[in-house]
Amino acid sequence: MRSAILFSVCLLLGVGLFIYQVWGRFNLLRAATGTFKVDRIPERLWAVVTIALGQKKFIRPEVSWVRETLAGWLHFFVFWGFTVLGLQIVTMFGRAYSEHFYVPLMSPSLLGGPYMFLRDCFEAIVLVCVLVLMARWAITRPMRLVGFAPAETRQRGHYHWEAYLILGCIGIIVSSGPVYDASRLVLHAGEPGIAGEGAWEPLSNHLLRPWLAAMGPGFATTAGSVAWWAHNLSVLVMLNFLPLAKHFHVITSLPNVFFRKLEPLGALSKQDLENATTFGTSHVDQFTWKQVLDMFSCTECGRCSSQCPATATGKPLAPRQLLLDLRDYLYAHQDEVIEKRVRRRADGDGAEPPEVGENVVGPVITDEVLWSCNVCRACEEACPVMIEYVDKIVDMRRHLVQEAARFPSELTRTFKGMETQSNPWGLGAEKRFDWAQGLGLPTVADKPNAEYLYYVGCAGAFDDRNKKTTQAFARLLKKAGVDFACLGKAELCNGETARRLGNEYLYQTMAQACIESFTAAGVKKVIVNCPHCFNTIKNEFPQFGGHYEVIHAAELVAQLVAAGRLQVPPEFKKRTVYHDSCYYGRFNEIYDEPRSVLAQTGARVQEMHRHKQFGMCCGAGGGRMWIEEDPDKRVNLLRTQQALETDPEVIAVSCPFCMTMLSDGIKAKELEDKVQTLDVMEIVAKVAT
Repeated sequence: MRSAILFSVCLLLGVGLFIYQVWGRFNLLRAATGTFKVDRIPERLWAVVTIALGQKKFIRPEVSWVRETLAGWLHFFVFWGFTVLGLQIVTMFGRAYSEHFYVPLMSPSLLGGPYMFLRDCFEAIVLVCVLVLMARWAITRPMRLVGFAPAETRQRGHYHWEAYLILGCIGIIVSSGPVYDASRLVLHAGEPGIAGEGAWEPLSNHLLRPWLAAMGPGFATTAGSVAWWAHNLSVLVMLNFLPLAKHFHVITSLPNVFFRKLEPLGALSKQDLENATTFGTSHVDQFTWKQVLDMFSCTECGRCSSQCPATATGKPLAPRQLLLDLRDYLYAHQDEVIEKRVRRRADGDGAEPPEVGENVVGPVITDEVLWSCNVCRACEEACPVMIEYVDKIVDMRRHLVQEAARFPSELTRTFKGMETQSNPWGLGAEKRFDWAQGLGLPTVADKPNAEYLYYVGCAGAFDDRNKKTTQAFARLLKKAGVDFACLGKAELCNGETARRLGNEYLYQTMAQACIESFTAAGVKKVIVNCPHCFNTIKNEFPQFGGHYEVIHAAELVAQLVAAGRLQVPPEFKKRTVYHDSCYYGRFNEIYDEPRSVLAQTGARVQEMHRHKQFGMCCGAGGGRMWIEEDPDKRVNLLRTQQALETDPEVIAVSCPFCMTMLSDGIKAKELEDKVQTLDVMEIVAKVAT
């Protein structure tokens, strides 16, 4: 009776403190901006089943690294082991009030027998997993766990005790359960039903019971009591630690996956420039509720930083650290954020309360961190709980560009060129169609009823190297008899670079002008050979009423070959490694079509270690094409080296930006006479008949 009273006090204190902490976090979430809506529920539920419950992003067959595969399975078994042990935890709590308490339907005579067997197995499995995980933290210390940059290690190093605390609690829970069950088998051996329990408990009955029985009833009683208290107090300690640290994801990861972004992955949010009072995110209370939920859900596993090209090349950006810095600052100002929401509701349409805390852009998240991002989504692809980084970074860039006018000096020329000449080079707009001289290509003015518009884009129209790709693809279109036309000198830049750099006003101006030119030309179908243009026209133009059927070059060529309109004999026999464009790949999940077309040419296609979903950015994404880079921190050199490890004769690309970056990488390594960088369409054009 005395132990029941004492446990009741512990239970009330533990659960009460937990509810208090979670209620504070919930109010913090409610205080965030953004509208709440639930749509496409079947898709969201399926994501929860496969990603959250199925641990899809932990157990990935395409990940060939033994260490990462092991870590994934360890997490899988700990997750499901703890899920299975949920009934055991309720049972152990109930035993404070009745020695024979069972969760309904879980008595040995009903469904409890099979459950006891499963529970016993998982207790053993999880204990082994916990020991291995502790060894990883204490001995092997994988880089993604302890931090990549020295600064990150210094800032987060003191938090590593969190892992030991939680793993210790889990270890106590899964080891004390069998000890308690074994003591029951010893002390109640003659009671009806106890023998039946033992038949379903191999760990407790066959391994621990004989040892406790040999020590005598007194020892078994003490061991059972200690195990029971250790189990239950560990549960309460762990429960109350969850809202304070990274293991809050135990609670928030399922809703975070459920509310994941279902819009096209490559589409950034549209800013309401006409009605906005701020033009970007600069204070911690300006983040949306989903962005705050992301901060709650970080597991601190470091998978994001392990895939980030900026982190890999020694730049100050580490996605995990960025999110944790925002989260820690948010927690430090939790009461202020909640108070501001209360005041806003009380004042109604009155004056807006002052911003919370200091400007996070600069003091908390430095400008250099934000400008280091390639907006390649490698971090998001790697995240097991579907945290979205790109939108947060671009929102903070929007503040830097549109409110603070604080951006790398070289972007002044880029923005001016886009404003005045509709291209980031600032070259004369009248030269946009010079690439087509001598090809006899029709323009929309000549052929207003063409089935397709071939939208070339700035790089294909102005960059000398990429003009060769544009010309090769145009010849393929003519050879196959495709009914197409170009806008010629009337073609406008779609503004993609401006949007990724945070200049949303410039982007919207350019996008709307481009859509108007499409509308005037009666465009319905658009062909592109630039992933950046493809993503913008397909995924972002609909935000402004521009709805088109957009087809990328590899898809169209595959259709033409299948229809017999283009013959591609397998004569290109060179060793070829294909580099995935981020904007085709992670943004639009286009991986197989370019490879399929390459295979038809006879190219001996090889794969880099990092390819498809795990492919690394060339270094040009997110506007980084136009920002100067330290020679020893160039992403393109690292990606070029990864390609060269396959001993290729050709590096194949499907993006003009990738062409520039990897060609420059080959030049920097003085290998131009040994390795070519070719667009997939150039390779097709070499053999097509």
